[in-house]
Amino acid sequence: MPPKSLAAAVLSLIALASLSAAQPPITVARVASDLLNPRGVAVLPDGRLIVAEAGAAAESDDTAGRISVFDDLNGDGDYDDTGERTAILCCVGGYNALVEYGTGQDEIGGLGDVLVLDDGRVFFTQDDPQAGYAPDGTPRTVGVFRLSPEPAWDQRLVHFSAATVNSVVYDPIRDVLYIAESGMNRVSALTLDGRLTPIVVFKNLQHGQQAVPSGLAFDPATGDLLVALLSGQNRAYFGTVIAYMPEAAKVVRLNPETGEWRDEITGLTTAVDVAVDAAGNVYVAEFATGWPTTQMPRDFPVHDRNAPPDAGGYPRFSGRVTMYPADGSAPVRLAEGLDEPTNLTYHDSALYVSVGQGTPGRPIIGPDGLTRITGSLLRISGFLP
Repeated sequence: MPPKSLAAAVLSLIALASLSAAQPPITVARVASDLLNPRGVAVLPDGRLIVAEAGAAAESDDTAGRISVFDDLNGDGDYDDTGERTAILCCVGGYNALVEYGTGQDEIGGLGDVLVLDDGRVFFTQDDPQAGYAPDGTPRTVGVFRLSPEPAWDQRLVHFSAATVNSVVYDPIRDVLYIAESGMNRVSALTLDGRLTPIVVFKNLQHGQQAVPSGLAFDPATGDLLVALLSGQNRAYFGTVIAYMPEAAKVVRLNPETGEWRDEITGLTTAVDVAVDAAGNVYVAEFATGWPTTQMPRDFPVHDRNAPPDAGGYPRFSGRVTMYPADGSAPVRLAEGLDEPTNLTYHDSALYVSVGQGTPGRPIIGPDGLTRITGSLLRISGFLP
């Protein structure tokens, strides 16, 4: 190599090293602990968080679902100190899918996603498998609700007789909400006065896995929706029930006006939520990777803290979060080894990730041996210059 070229190469390496040194490392910090199945996270205009917890699916107000405001009063970067969590809606019922439906997986349903508009209005989703009415007269059905100032349950936008709503996002261009009706493999538009219009029903993925819309993100640059399609159950796979197929999940880009969609990111495993920033970078949370674990028997004592450790149908501590840069460059793994992340929220160059799905306190095997399911909220930062 001529001396001039060698010098240029050395200068390039020095420049790259300087850039690398200037870029802070990616940080994954636990900012809230001991949560009961944390799900949706939203950021209020003043910077406080609103967090939905699905609860423990036990007959106790202490472990019921709730929506809380998280305020870092002492400025230490977390919400684990006394007085930093205030419940604004409590004692919301939930259910365990293993107990209720015999699914073979320890999964908790109830309060789900939460959404805050710029004007401060709050919306949330709720699942409830019980028929009939709650004590206050509210239909016990899956629904999308507006949290009224009291708060109260009288601001129901829409309810369904049979579905699972896992995600709700707002489209400021068309002034509508979009919801992922996961139990029906459908994405629909919902006006703020409660009119529901189906947009698309997704057909099965490869290997016969159901295309379950589990997460939504609105792309402000294009007006499109990004939809995370979890590869749902296939009850005919080699004559058995399989919870998901590795690398069968994907994220698709959906035109909400025409219902047309195309693949955006493929080869994912249990894509459970998706987010996008103003620059067009896409973020994907995968609930678990690898193959499903052995199914649980329906009569497994999920609330027995002395029960034998069981993964619960999905491999624990195998979830991950990945950034797909807008410029088409290689994906960047932001976090891995997460314990069953469910919800992903992007705000101000940071990601909030809810982890620890399942019956709180139930024994499981972790990377360092015996541990217990613990709900936590993580914040990932340092991935953008």
